[in-house]
Amino acid sequence: MRRNGYTSKLRAIPWVLCIFQDWDFHLIEKELLTPALSGKFALPFTPITIHLMNTALILGGAGFIGSALAARFSREGWQVIVIDGMLKRTGARRENVVGLRNVTLIEQAVEHLTTLDDYLAASDIIIDSMAWTAHRSALYEPEFDMRCNQHSHLCVATALARHSGKRLIYLSSRGVYGNPTSGEITEETPLLPEDIQGVHKLAAESYYRIYAKLYRYAVVSLRFGNCFGEHMPTQGEDIGLIGGFIRDILEGRAIEVFGTHRTRPIIYVHDIAEYVWRLTTCHDFRLAFDAYNANGQMISIHKLAQHIVDTCGTGQLVVKPLPHELQAIDIGSTPINCNKIQSLTGFSPSQILDEPLQRTVQYFRTRLTSTHSRP
Repeated sequence: MRRNGYTSKLRAIPWVLCIFQDWDFHLIEKELLTPALSGKFALPFTPITIHLMNTALILGGAGFIGSALAARFSREGWQVIVIDGMLKRTGARRENVVGLRNVTLIEQAVEHLTTLDDYLAASDIIIDSMAWTAHRSALYEPEFDMRCNQHSHLCVATALARHSGKRLIYLSSRGVYGNPTSGEITEETPLLPEDIQGVHKLAAESYYRIYAKLYRYAVVSLRFGNCFGEHMPTQGEDIGLIGGFIRDILEGRAIEVFGTHRTRPIIYVHDIAEYVWRLTTCHDFRLAFDAYNANGQMISIHKLAQHIVDTCGTGQLVVKPLPHELQAIDIGSTPINCNKIQSLTGFSPSQILDEPLQRTVQYFRTRLTSTHSRP
């Protein structure tokens, strides 16, 4: 099969499930099928050469940000392979990618996937969006955070030893900078994380930086702060600053704001997807490692909370002192310089929050109503 003049070779995978929908096919490894799917058209897959369009491999692609990336590349006509361990509490959901054209979902953690080399070889770009974003919970469950934010990335970084010349974009974090106290944050600002998640994200970034030089592949690291939008986690104790505020309002609780002068960098998930798409198409990937800051806007937490109340049409704020637990890991309010990525990509996110917040609130309304209506 030839599409758009591009060809790629994908080695044989022992057993697959083929689902045909609008002339797209999706492959899900047999041993990972749920009972609801395991009886449908499971056939042996013999060695063949499959000619495909350009292929994006998205690790963690069934999660919040990963699914937005899958949608962005799918919309551009790319073949998208999503590998996701579907770990509980990470926000990964099959529903996040259902209905996307040319998307293949592999439900397995990368560290246990015996065919990882085949998918790496078949890719034109690799995007590592695997993560657990619960900063507060990571303080008390550092081993789980290490698994999600460090170990899985090390597996990919070392697996690429057999794939020199590959290109990878790693979704890092503004948290790797910690709490700089003067000036603005540029890509040259020293990296001194203040919390466990930042430590593990920096470790993963460092693995990529070191192994990319050693094994001759190229990595671009994208560092950004609080991301929000559709497909955010809605369940669990620690679902992030913006998600937590929205859920509190919709479930009838007041938003607790700690102090009135703290600010945070925030960015809409589709703006992150746009940055990743443009990096894929604009960056030359000549350096073994390169890093970029990305941000939508800096906003005071108090102003953000009020904006969410206004968007929800109800609710109230309660201002409280910053607890010691959060003060100990606070990243401060130093502004972020994003000139480097904006100069390269020609893209700058909109500063108007109304529509992105409205979409996010509507997503929460739908998800919370669905969850509460279950027997």
